[in-house]
Amino acid sequence: MKHEGVNIGEILKKEREKRGLSLSDIAKETLIREFYLEQIENNEFPRYDGYIAAYIRKYAEALGIDPEPLVSAYKDLFPEEVHPEILNKEETKSKFPFLISVFVVVIILFITAIFAFSHMRNVKPSVNNQNVETPSQSNSSEKTPLSEKKNPPETKNENISSEKKPEGIKVTVTVDSKCWLGVTIDGKYTQLMLYKGQSKTFVGKKYIKILYGNAMHAYVTVNGKDEGVVSKDKRVVEVEYKSP
Repeated sequence: MKHEGVNIGEILKKEREKRGLSLSDIAKETLIREFYLEQIENNEFPRYDGYIAAYIRKYAEALGIDPEPLVSAYKDLFPEEVHPEILNKEETKSKFPFLISVFVVVIILFITAIFAFSHMRNVKPSVNNQNVETPSQSNSSEKTPLSEKKNPPETKNENISSEKKPEGIKVTVTVDSKCWLGVTIDGKYTQLMLYKGQSKTFVGKKYIKILYGNAMHAYVTVNGKDEGVVSKDKRVVEVEYKSP
């Protein structure tokens, strides 16, 4: 639902002035910097930001007005960023024919493997008299000096030395309710929205920093280790994960 005509900054500013409050008073009440309060009142929204959405809500609540229409109006300014699932549906449609082709190829390979295995079981090994080892040949092989026997190459230590410890950082986020994420991976920022039951994995070389817009409903696994819920008592939390 679009909120055309809803002037977020004007509504908040008029209500503040009506109550005889300054931006400094609001900043002390909400713990929001005056810089961001001025941006909101001037409707300076260059891109969608979960922090700004939370600030609008907190600002409205401090003035005693319903924050939902204002927050919804802010989100409606950025429909593609707030509702990326619309784009995901289009991508899924375009990938569907390719997935069918892959599935058919897998089925064909599976059937071929079954026939090949059945054929190998039905073939009986032929006995060649020339290959039957006689007692004399057996005894002669037993008398071969140990120095002439070839020892198998020792590869165990080489394999151990060639193994490398995993590098980088891998973070998987799973949510049980709608949750906005602002993600910075090695200096590159992106943002997305996850919905109930969805998961997303992020991989970085040095660090991954995630701003959770609904931290009490987000669960994290870091490099295969279950870290549990992000926060038990806070909705907006920022966490940085570094490479070991």
